[in-house]
Amino acid sequence: MWGRDAPPLELWGGRFFVQLDNDAVRASASTGHDTGPWRIAAVFMQMNFPDERPDHAEGWPAAASFPRRIGLIAGGGDFPLLLARSARANGVEIIVFALKGFASREMEMAADKVEWLELGQAEKAIQLMHAHGITEVAMAGRVPHNSIFQYRHFDWRALKALARAVNKKADSLLGIVTSELERAGIRVIDSTMFLKSLMPGAELLTPARPPTKRERHDIDFGYPIAKVVAGQDIGQTIVVKDGVVAAVEGIEGTDECILRAGRLAGGGCVVIKVSKPRQDNRFDVPVIGRQTLLSMRESHCAALAFSAWQCLLFDREEVLRIASEADIAIITVEG
Repeated sequence: MWGRDAPPLELWGGRFFVQLDNDAVRASASTGHDTGPWRIAAVFMQMNFPDERPDHAEGWPAAASFPRRIGLIAGGGDFPLLLARSARANGVEIIVFALKGFASREMEMAADKVEWLELGQAEKAIQLMHAHGITEVAMAGRVPHNSIFQYRHFDWRALKALARAVNKKADSLLGIVTSELERAGIRVIDSTMFLKSLMPGAELLTPARPPTKRERHDIDFGYPIAKVVAGQDIGQTIVVKDGVVAAVEGIEGTDECILRAGRLAGGGCVVIKVSKPRQDNRFDVPVIGRQTLLSMRESHCAALAFSAWQCLLFDREEVLRIASEADIAIITVEG
């Protein structure tokens, strides 16, 4: 019998506990909470451990190298919640600076301390970080790009920083935020530090439903195009059908891009989500989750391809369940 007292298996900085219970296993990844009974084989199929640590894992921290305390600027979605829970499971104190109207109230349970802020309260945020002794901070969670047009709560520091931006692309704006924090003595760190196990390697995630020849052609056609689009900081998602780009993600976000493609091109589309050619994991990391698959199902999409090792996959069981029900192929792509 294995239990919580047994030594954890180290997964490139994460911790993975397995407990046998009536021929089932209860697995706890990062959060330290049971996630329900699975059979032993299912655990290793779900986690899909490679035989060797990949080159892409270079620099992934061991648990001992984690900082003692970090700050987290939290937007919407599951990303900041999972990051906070995983950080605490690894013995890291986490102080969250949650953006009102975006971050979930569940952050109150996931973090050691939460400070609520309006988007654009830069001076207050920095003062609070200094008060809490924060020298390293991560940024995670959705903040719609069109929020940049709403200046209602922007303070003098935010407006002054915004005025320095060459343009209002995501990388430019996040770069300005990073620079402003660093000027205040606060370093922005890799937002995936505690979640590397949720970034699938090169694999077919739906072995019972591989891409068809037509879908594979659309992936091969669209993937390099998506990389170019992402490299220009336009968006990380494109939707393709029969060798035609049906939709490109703009400030509306991934889900609206998928739904628009369905309206324009009908069923059978292939969704391609990629990392940027020089992806900076401090911010704007591509994420696949339950809502992605629900949007694909609504649009009758046929397949999803995303960058191996570089995209976060949340709610994996639920994602694969929806994919199976909707007959959607899911595959990752190297490069």
